[in-house]
Amino acid sequence: MSLMRFRSSCRSLHLRELCTSTSTSTSTSDHTHLLISAFNTETSNQHFFSIPIFHPPKLSLGSLTPLFTLPSHPFGLTSSQYLNPFFLLYHADYPHYDHTPILTYNPTTQQTLTLPLDPPLPAATTTTWNVRTHFGFDPSTKHHKVLRVKWTEPIPRSIPKVINMVFTVLTLDSNGSGSGSWRRINPVLPFDPKKYVNGGESVCVHGAIHWLTRYGDSIVAFDLKDEKFRLIPLPRDYKDLNFDAFRFQFERLFELGGCLALISDNATQHHFTMELWILKDYNNHVWVKESICFPFRWREQGQPIPIGTIPTGEILLKPLSLDENATAWVLFYDMEGQSFKKIDITGLPEWVYSSGTRIIRTISVYGG
Repeated sequence: MSLMRFRSSCRSLHLRELCTSTSTSTSTSDHTHLLISAFNTETSNQHFFSIPIFHPPKLSLGSLTPLFTLPSHPFGLTSSQYLNPFFLLYHADYPHYDHTPILTYNPTTQQTLTLPLDPPLPAATTTTWNVRTHFGFDPSTKHHKVLRVKWTEPIPRSIPKVINMVFTVLTLDSNGSGSGSWRRINPVLPFDPKKYVNGGESVCVHGAIHWLTRYGDSIVAFDLKDEKFRLIPLPRDYKDLNFDAFRFQFERLFELGGCLALISDNATQHHFTMELWILKDYNNHVWVKESICFPFRWREQGQPIPIGTIPTGEILLKPLSLDENATAWVLFYDMEGQSFKKIDITGLPEWVYSSGTRIIRTISVYGG
């Protein structure tokens, strides 16, 4: 375990002062854990583990606990989204989506359930170009929902090209099972499907699913209560820094203390600084710009990106990449003290380390 502390001119982030809207987070427990999965290339099994995060007076990780093992697609399930009390586990990249299941996992009951896949579109009349899976929680009904979005083109093709979006929704029951069937919905779109191709994973806050797009200048929001779409304008200075079609080297959206937060990729340019925009006033689209100043070159130290916060306020960051022989680790950023703490992840099976830490598929934080 290593500890890095420093002071800089970056403003400290104070989460308690950030959001003017009441958070709709479903987390109610101070017991925080990491969910880690690793893919065994020899057995084609994906193994899931849990590690408790102990809070101050000394921030540390506890002992690793094996949870369950899944026979898996050769690429594994690469995405894990947590909305208390469930994880949604799936493969994010098309076209692998139709070869892998969508699962729910409840860490409290240890129950894992396989959801039905949404009905395929007729291949004779439709070309499917992209598919995305999103997970949300509607606080008004206390229901979890899975949203599937497909970008399609009719056959035969026309000039100019016609791109359509197909939406299906599955409502989960209290056990995390999709006991009903997928519903196809036809919402009015406030954007052009060609311009707003999905470019990353989504984040659910304030009863809506949010995601960035590859070409548009706004964040797409899908309200889970009325199942309608709207747009949230990106901060102007964010667009000046990041507005290009290839801005998805890593996931940009995450939840920061109940707020929607947006990451800049300027750490790749300026080496030591990562800028954040936090949606302080959700209803009026007021963004606040903050910075994280690293005491190392970002690209040379695993490219850590934020994935959430823990109850004591620290931002949790995971590395995007690790050297072949590097130990797996996570990074905590104390926003008030502006200090970092890097903690190694120990106790993983030997085959994880001998195969290289790139076989680690997911690292997520959850309460419970």
